[in-house]
Amino acid sequence: MNKERITERLKLLGFTSYEAKAYIALLENYPSTRYELSKNSGVPRSAIYDVIRKLEEMGAVNGTYSEPVKYIPLPPEELFQLLQRQFDSRIKEARESLASFDTTIEPGHLWNVVGYQHMIHRAQEMITRAVNSIYLSVWQREFTLLTEDLKMAVQRGIQVILFSFTPAELPGATIYTYNIEESNLEKTWDHKIILVVDQNELLMGDAENRYSRKTAWTNNTAIVDIATNHIILDITLFGLRMNLDVSESVNSMQKNGFENLGDLLKHTIQIGHPFA
Repeated sequence: MNKERITERLKLLGFTSYEAKAYIALLENYPSTRYELSKNSGVPRSAIYDVIRKLEEMGAVNGTYSEPVKYIPLPPEELFQLLQRQFDSRIKEARESLASFDTTIEPGHLWNVVGYQHMIHRAQEMITRAVNSIYLSVWQREFTLLTEDLKMAVQRGIQVILFSFTPAELPGATIYTYNIEESNLEKTWDHKIILVVDQNELLMGDAENRYSRKTAWTNNTAIVDIATNHIILDITLFGLRMNLDVSESVNSMQKNGFENLGDLLKHTIQIGHPFA
């Protein structure tokens, strides 16, 4: 990973650009004086004193008892542990200070999740909270980002049923995929995601990482049912086209009003279908 990318990662942890560059330079050459650190990092000499002070306050660097003072970096793993403890402490303090506010989310509303990373994080949170079932229609790129969370869900005994036009593998899950190369599919369609958890929580919409899009989240029963039925339809058509019995999955996903659908699917597969 190049220095620019490392700098961007550290900025996400609260470092300024100068602080990140100074810390990285110190990892490469230590101990270093302020002058040496400014020269090696590209941080202006006029700013290096303030940068070093901030890094010391953060606990990321330490000065030696020498003249001139030389600085050594806190090893990365120890730095991450320190930042984790600080972050956990701040979260606890913020939670306690905001505990008196009533922010109960009224059921049935449709909420916007803005941005690709926020969409992925919301999907991961939903999968982690799953108690009984996860129904997912997704492309390979997003599936890859959610794979570890889905694996843990399978290990917890959660029913996972997945439909995709693109390749996907997950031991312990029920997967229906056409195995179309994602690059070929992208020539025609944009990435989409439908995630239904426990048949009462839904994340649905565009899954494009090239520009900011809004994804919808809701626990509105009617909308959740419509999205679930969309996945059921995709799986049903898959079964018909591939001459595959999908009735077990469809029966487990449906609520009311589809009592005879499983028998209908079996009958259709037995007699053949123009899609097959």
